[in-house]
Amino acid sequence: MLRYLISKTDALRQNGIVEAIKGVLDDPALSILDVGCGHGLLAERLMADNPLWQIQGVDVVVQPECPIPVTPYDGEQLPFPDKSFDAVFCVDMLHHTDDPRCLLMEACRVAKKWVIVKDHIADSRWDHGVLTFLDWTGNAGTGVPMPYNFLSSQQWKSLYDEVGLIEVEKRHPIRYWPGIIGHALDRQFHFTSKLKVS
Repeated sequence: MLRYLISKTDALRQNGIVEAIKGVLDDPALSILDVGCGHGLLAERLMADNPLWQIQGVDVVVQPECPIPVTPYDGEQLPFPDKSFDAVFCVDMLHHTDDPRCLLMEACRVAKKWVIVKDHIADSRWDHGVLTFLDWTGNAGTGVPMPYNFLSSQQWKSLYDEVGLIEVEKRHPIRYWPGIIGHALDRQFHFTSKLKVS
C-alpha cells in the first residue's frame, strides 16, 4: 500500500517538474546531462515532448532498465570534459549530497549554457522536518544517500553566487497535489531555477 501511494505521488511530482522545466527551458535543441537521473523516466518524458533534446544521465546508483544512457559516478566529480553539454539538470538531487556546492561547481564546469536546479526550500526548522520526513518516506530502502541537506532561500542565493551562476528565471512554488493536500504537503517547498553559466 505504501509503495502504491509513493508511486502515485511520484507521478504527480513528475507532472509538476516536467511543466516547470518546459516553462523555463524553451531551447528547441539541446544536449543535456541529467545528474542523479534515477530511473530516467523524467528524461524520457521530456524527450518525448522535445524530440531534439538529447538527454543522458549520471548517477551514483544506476537503476536497471533505465531508458536513457547512464554513466555511474562517485557523487562528486562528473566524468565528462568541460563544456560537454548545453544544459545540466540537477533535479531533486542536491539535497542528497553532502556538499551541494561541490556538485553545483561540477555542473557549471560541464555546462555550456544552463544549469537547471529543481529542489526544495527549507526556511524554518518545521520546513526541514517536513521535508526530511517526506524524503525518508520516498527513498528509504532504495540505496539513495539521504543527508537531508535542505537549504533556505538565502542559502540557495549564496550558493549560486559562490559558484558563479546567474538566476535568470524561477518558478516558485511548484504544486503537485491539488487542494488542501497540496497546501499541507507542497507549501512553499518546491522551486525550479534556470541558471546561466557565467
